[in-house]
Amino acid sequence: MISSKTLHPQRVARHFGSLHLLCLLVVGVTLIHLRASVYDTISGARDLSSVSTIFKASHPIERLILQYEQNYKQFVERQSKTPEEAITAYKKRYNRNPPPGFSKWVRYALAHNSTVIDDYDRIEEKIAQFRTLSPFDLQRRIKIWQKTARSFGTVKIQDGRFIEGEDRVQKSLADIVDQLPDVEFLYSWLDEPRIIGVNRESNKADSENMGGKNAWPLLTEKCNFPSEFQAQRRWEGRTEPKFKYVEDLNESLDVCRHPEYQHMHGFFNSPTTLPAVRSLIPLFSGAALSTMSDIITPGLDYIAPGYLGDSKTFDAIPYSEKKTQMYWKAWSTGSSFREESYRFNHRVRFVQRFGTHPMFHIGFSRYVQCGDFCPQLEKLVGIVPNDDSKVGFQYKFAMDIDGNGYSGRYYRLLHSNCLVFKQTMWQQWHDDRLMPWVHYIPVSMSMDELESMVNYFANDTKGQVYGEKIAEAGRTWAEKSLRPIDITIYTYRQLLEYANLFKEDTGSDRRTLAPQD
Repeated sequence: MISSKTLHPQRVARHFGSLHLLCLLVVGVTLIHLRASVYDTISGARDLSSVSTIFKASHPIERLILQYEQNYKQFVERQSKTPEEAITAYKKRYNRNPPPGFSKWVRYALAHNSTVIDDYDRIEEKIAQFRTLSPFDLQRRIKIWQKTARSFGTVKIQDGRFIEGEDRVQKSLADIVDQLPDVEFLYSWLDEPRIIGVNRESNKADSENMGGKNAWPLLTEKCNFPSEFQAQRRWEGRTEPKFKYVEDLNESLDVCRHPEYQHMHGFFNSPTTLPAVRSLIPLFSGAALSTMSDIITPGLDYIAPGYLGDSKTFDAIPYSEKKTQMYWKAWSTGSSFREESYRFNHRVRFVQRFGTHPMFHIGFSRYVQCGDFCPQLEKLVGIVPNDDSKVGFQYKFAMDIDGNGYSGRYYRLLHSNCLVFKQTMWQQWHDDRLMPWVHYIPVSMSMDELESMVNYFANDTKGQVYGEKIAEAGRTWAEKSLRPIDITIYTYRQLLEYANLFKEDTGSDRRTLAPQD
């Protein structure tokens, strides 16, 4: 029997208060052990795809991480290990023989521990558009360009040595120049691409200055956008989610599938520099839109000391010791700024949307490309103190956004211990080897999902562990696959394909090639 003394209200309160504290303590310890279990399981996994057999994906981001980890695993495993395997893979992928010198290229790539032997679809995509032109037409277009165009260089290789060429290009190719066929190619010095390529039959190299103008109609001339009425009918009755995560990188970079991009990127509304060329000219550029015809080659700024950094700018802060915020500070590049169009600049959109958010430590540290409008732009968007380049490494999340062209700091961020978030509109050479959700976090042009992603990696139990795992994977892969020698290997193969365009005996479709070396 319970005595009246036992039922005294104060004693009951103390009893249940102690019980409540005990329950909280048990729950807390359980959660700590649960998180430790999740951490140990994910961190101890050889690859994240194996985690799906233990933990069912409880978040859309986790599903994407596990899906792309599986894709990445298959990507690595399928790469050829011998020249014979590479030739077979090439024929299967492109339905033709590889170009002369291919076997020697494979041996060179394997000797230098290239992680990628077979996946070079970006080269194929950009070279293929020139296969319908005769060698004579190609050579004539190069000569006309050399006489009339500006802001470019010519690289000429003959008998295994440089006859002409910019120092940086020569340095990048010095180790292989004696293995390259005789070739001459045009190399752009601009940040931005410029070949529209809609007049395929024209040999002219005339350009239209679109700098500071609305370039959207010209840049999307190849697209067949639905009319406003068709677009409205298409979406009637549909319930769209508040935001979408990037699930397909190629789809997100396809301008023709996204008419909404018109007011989301500065290059569409007011490019800093765009001497637009409507003819199809074989010009090598560091990046291009999906609707443009520049031949995409590795941007050498990526491996320049000023961008890549050195031992003095090395990130020595472990991921777990970094501040749980997103960091980005930069100059106001990305367009020519005017009062009527500044708000469409991608960098401005980012700063205005998240500049006051407690999870974001971001802002413009200097205003450029805005002329007399700079003081007003600074008042409208704000300015932050400039930081040393190493300050960003104090933060877990590093944002990277396009400038006028591609962002030169991208590889430096990938080599750090930070989790890199990447927003871009440019197709680039590394698209075939950098895997979203495995090596970095892709951000859509709208950025509607960005806050959700930061919150997931900052606060979700599994998200915190995945974030550290992806940061580590990005750094490790960059050290293996974004080396200066990888740029040399890529350009070596690209020039074999390019040089083959000029061979008279290859036929109009370039399918019947010389025997392999």
